[in-house]
Amino acid sequence: MTAAARLPRTVRNPYRVPRPAVISFSGGRTSSYMLKHIVDAYGGRLPPDVAVVFANTGLERPETLEFVDVCSRAWRVDVIWVEYLWDAPHRTRVVDFATASRNGEPYAALIDRKGFVPNPTLRACTTFLKRDRIESYARHRLGLKRWHAVIGLRADEQRRVLRMRAMNCGSSTGAHAVLPLANAGVREADVLDWWKRQPFDLGIPSYAGNCDLCYLKGRAKLIRLIREEPSRADWWIEQEANVANRTGPDGRACESMKRFRLGETYAELKAAALAHRDLFDEAAASFGESADAGSVDCLCTD
Repeated sequence: MTAAARLPRTVRNPYRVPRPAVISFSGGRTSSYMLKHIVDAYGGRLPPDVAVVFANTGLERPETLEFVDVCSRAWRVDVIWVEYLWDAPHRTRVVDFATASRNGEPYAALIDRKGFVPNPTLRACTTFLKRDRIESYARHRLGLKRWHAVIGLRADEQRRVLRMRAMNCGSSTGAHAVLPLANAGVREADVLDWWKRQPFDLGIPSYAGNCDLCYLKGRAKLIRLIREEPSRADWWIEQEANVANRTGPDGRACESMKRFRLGETYAELKAAALAHRDLFDEAAASFGESADAGSVDCLCTD
């Protein structure tokens, strides 16, 4: 049974989102599924008060950037690309497919500015590079004081859905989260089945994700990805090296703010990946998130 078939006939079409709206487009299969269904719900053209924004950290995989561009052209959707830049008005610059950063420049600039690297308990990358950039565009470029933030969380992501809905109760930013996929009962299987029938698809295996070697991935997945392309780890190693000697205002070192992962550095991770093959790691990575106990939910959607 499809997600659409599970919806009661009397329920308002969840893809006709309340307006004004800003759709957070991550460039993954789930958020693009959501975007296409919203476009279709409005007869193939989004209303002028529905914007689509993609926040680029500079570490999205090349396939993700290409996919965002293809979706935009194929569905006739004007996707706004934004990036963090300290010297830009409101710390946000507008780019496009041709001018978007591809070597982690916005991310590295944030680390240099803050003096530490994000980690699972302090996810500054999601906050500053994605959420704040989209909200900045909505507030300062679109002139909105209040708007509906359309986010691609599915019905089978209940923990994240409940957390997002709970955050609405205390929201002071002007953004009110709307979750059309969760409201429509869409699950991962629905998304993957739909993409099998489309003329194009995101060219990334499901275990890889959009963000290159994100520290929230479980160790098994990171080991697998580094073995496939060892040079991917070098940017992460460089960032940890850049803050290795930083101290706090009181002069004391804070070791947890010098590593993306609380257990080991990316240099140690790369060394472990290249030193030997662990059959358990390979097996765990192949089964996805549920088999990888080290994986953590990120506020970025797929």
